[in-house]
Amino acid sequence: MAEQTVRVGVIGAGRFTQRVILPQLAKMPGVELIAVGNSSEGSSAKVAGEFGFDRIARRWQDIVEATDIDAVIVGTRTDQHEQMISPILEAGKHLLTMNALARTADEARAMCATANAHADRVALVYPAVVGSFYYTEDALVRRLLQDGYVGEVLQVHNYWHTPFFGLGSMFESGHRWFGEHTRVFGYRKAFTPGATAPATAAALEAPAARAVRPQSSLALAELSSGGTIAYLHSTVAGAAARGRIEIAGSEGSVVCYPAGEEFAGCYGSRGGRLEPLPVPPDLAELLASGAPVEADFIAAVRGQRAASPAIPRFHEALRMLEFTEGWRDSADSGTWRDLPPA
Repeated sequence: MAEQTVRVGVIGAGRFTQRVILPQLAKMPGVELIAVGNSSEGSSAKVAGEFGFDRIARRWQDIVEATDIDAVIVGTRTDQHEQMISPILEAGKHLLTMNALARTADEARAMCATANAHADRVALVYPAVVGSFYYTEDALVRRLLQDGYVGEVLQVHNYWHTPFFGLGSMFESGHRWFGEHTRVFGYRKAFTPGATAPATAAALEAPAARAVRPQSSLALAELSSGGTIAYLHSTVAGAAARGRIEIAGSEGSVVCYPAGEEFAGCYGSRGGRLEPLPVPPDLAELLASGAPVEADFIAAVRGQRAASPAIPRFHEALRMLEFTEGWRDSADSGTWRDLPPA
């Protein structure tokens, strides 16, 4: 049986979109690439020629207004989302947007209101952590928590050592796995360059155009479940840097290392030594595939299945912005900040 045709327009096909998203879409049966609009006609024409778009759009509004486009992918900078996202949904189109949903929580609330008013349209935010951190491990960790492997979650420590802070990316998995964060305390410390430990490998691999600052940052939060979660980021950990999430519960513990780490994968203990946790057969294929976001988006547009919980919805993107704004206010004031109720 032939797949339902999904006609796609792209606003802002940058490097990631060209490297990851468009190759995925181009190989999907029943997906037609209709129009692409970049910041210049030359750039649009180059992308259109490489990936087989029917035409280029000289204005982003042309894609929004097109009657032969079902779904739109927005790859522009966040500061352009406020003017684009609501009109796309109001035009009856499905939407997958890149980067943070909005610059501020207030902007995101307005976009959430539009999405809620057009709930028959798929509205997703591309995960910040695809290809690294814990996107591919998501289904396994959620299964372990749902099955009560650790019992009641008491304490979570989330360590990461990327060149730049990126608290929102870490909050994505923290919020999805452990639920609502009710208040947050923020702390950051910048060190004098040259007076600290050797940089982490991640810092050494940072783009040359952006200088990596020697710093340590902490976000400590209370969970509505009664537990605590600490997000710890450092660019000065040197050889000790090991990205991981440690989950301590009333019945057991889990440690999850992201892909690329020496001990990649999930390990658990219910009283003894940490041992590798087997992947249930029904999750093995999903984990092996990397669960491409693009395939989930198209399947959701077709009504075949809901997109993976690892792909943020608009209300989850709003919670991330509320959390990062609360962290920033706390770090500036040195006091705890209550977060808005869900």
